[in-house]
Amino acid sequence: TPSFMISPERKSWHCFGCGKSGDIFTFVMEHDHLEFYEALKMLAEKTGIVLSGTARAEQRQLDVLFDINETAKDMFAAALAANAETRAYLRARHLTEETEREFDLGYAPYGVDECIRACIKQGHAIHDIVRAGIALPNDRGGYRDRFFGRIMFPIRNHFGKIVGFTGRILRDGDSDAKYVNSPETPIFKKSKILYGFHKSKEHIRTARSAFLVEGQMDFLMAWQDGMKTAVATSGTAVTPDHLAVLRRYADEIVIGFDNDG
Repeated sequence: TPSFMISPERKSWHCFGCGKSGDIFTFVMEHDHLEFYEALKMLAEKTGIVLSGTARAEQRQLDVLFDINETAKDMFAAALAANAETRAYLRARHLTEETEREFDLGYAPYGVDECIRACIKQGHAIHDIVRAGIALPNDRGGYRDRFFGRIMFPIRNHFGKIVGFTGRILRDGDSDAKYVNSPETPIFKKSKILYGFHKSKEHIRTARSAFLVEGQMDFLMAWQDGMKTAVATSGTAVTPDHLAVLRRYADEIVIGFDNDG
């Protein structure tokens, strides 16, 4: 609503429409749906301020998670390039190699710790790999990969950084769950992330309209066919946070969910 007030003297703001108020940090967190340290880093970079040692240490803890997800993405992409069955499946679903590369699709091979070893090779500690949602403790006191035998869809935040993954089974007859997602981590909140939004947000802003679909494959096929205002909820229910993000860019939302209840 128009009823929004900023007080430079008090360094605060108040929205009479929704009743929320706060300082510059809470404004950026609310406006861009960021965690505190993401908002802090963004504001520091914009203003040329060097963060304190404590803030830098906290940010480093988040940066490690981003780096681990990047390493995992590269490992999955290399595995996809070496796996003819997965590439044939994607072609059968009419997904082009260009789209596959544009969105960094990958493959998590069958194995115990392929991704863990790739991350450790890059110098990452196992507790950070677990923290990133890439590894799980096993029942023998060791660790195993969270994802295996799956097509991998990297999930990027609204600034384009990889924060998690969705893994889809390659063979529909497999007894495992069809989709497995990264767990919630300090950088990944599934209820706040829209898949593909980092690509489509400017198209949505221009059109003032968004096409909301359910899954990654739905988004990729829509994007590939020219629907550049598409975004996906990654198989979860639409949340108030999803709608709040889209409301800032779009006046209308066209919903294209599967009719499967």
